[in-house]
Amino acid sequence: MHIESAINHIAARQGGVITRQQLYQLGVSEKQIERRLASGWWNPYARGAYSIFEERDPMDRVRAAIAVLPGAVVSHFSAAELHGIDRVPPGPATVLVHTTTTHVFPGVSVIRCHDLQDHHVTECDHLRVTTPARTIIDLAARLPMGELAICLDEVLSSQRETVDGVAAVLAEVARKGKPGVRVLRSLLEERAGNDYSRSVLEQKGCRILDQGGITGYQSEYPIPWSPRRRFDVAFPEHRVAIEWDSRRWHTHIEAFEVDRERDRAAVVNGWRVLRFTWSDVHDRPTHVLWTVRNVLTDDHRSST
Repeated sequence: MHIESAINHIAARQGGVITRQQLYQLGVSEKQIERRLASGWWNPYARGAYSIFEERDPMDRVRAAIAVLPGAVVSHFSAAELHGIDRVPPGPATVLVHTTTTHVFPGVSVIRCHDLQDHHVTECDHLRVTTPARTIIDLAARLPMGELAICLDEVLSSQRETVDGVAAVLAEVARKGKPGVRVLRSLLEERAGNDYSRSVLEQKGCRILDQGGITGYQSEYPIPWSPRRRFDVAFPEHRVAIEWDSRRWHTHIEAFEVDRERDRAAVVNGWRVLRFTWSDVHDRPTHVLWTVRNVLTDDHRSST
């Protein structure tokens, strides 16, 4: 591979940057580096690293930080994005580094950490990243209780993690005064031993629709005005969506408000959202069928 192509290939994987050590390994001399810096082809980016082309988004900055900072791991909001935990609110690009190292990096929050263990780290999109369980624990110190509950429910219901799995990692890192530990522990206790997971509820709900002869729906349908979020079930032609509401914990004000805001956005965009609880699906399946069938029938009548 031509040296320029090799440089660009490496930089493309690393958010547009390359390290001095990587350049040496490719056979680029110190004088060649200095010449390109002087010409403006490259720009100093961080200690021992150079910007080859402009970064595009916060995840590019994270990729650059992982390439440059020794032992860095994607964490917090950035880890949630990589894991596809959609209900985590936007946050700063963030990585963890070992507690004995001190680093700063452009556009990235670099957090020193002493309790990150090997099994708290996985790989996602070719990056070292905290596991979903560890990510939730780290976010517990950054999110209000209601937002944390929503994110925890998403991780549990999507089967990325179990209550016991998150609790086991929490037990490994919990210490007196650690932010978020008490709140997360209480949320886990509320969810211990239940079988109200979203996946189970979705299966039961869709089975009711199928057995009732209601077809033409799509599961996990991207919301048109917010593609990163999804409806559990949608009838796009009718602009009707179904949410299987697996959470027994809507006493949390923030969780309730997020769902109500989502429903209002649906109305503004000409959609109707039907919400069914575990009790609806388990105890009143005929009510579910009657409601869905009537809404779809009314929509058909109004369009003809």
